[in-house]
Formats: sequence, structure tokens, C-alpha cells
Amino acid sequence: MQAKYYKTWEQYKAEHPEIDEKQEKVIAPKMQSYEERLFAFIMFLCI
Repeated sequence: MQAKYYKTWEQYKAEHPEIDEKQEKVIAPKMQSYEERLFAFIMFLCI
């Protein structure tokens, strides 16, 4: 799926190769949480 605002962690990391492993350990869980909340919000709007 191609979306302008919704990106998976893998897509984000591919666009930002400067992220090292130490930063990834901090950023990845936050990005995953953001993705899940965004998906839940979109589903809420559909109901």
C-alpha cells in the first residue's frame, strides 16, 4: 500500500539510512505505537 502519511517502520528506515541500531531501538517502538494508533483512529472514523 502506498500512502502519503502512513509508513511502516521498514519504509521509514529505508528513507532515513542515517538511523543506527542504537537509535532504532528507541524509535522503532514509538513508530509502531504511532502506526497502530493511526490505524485505530482511521477505523474509528469508518464506524
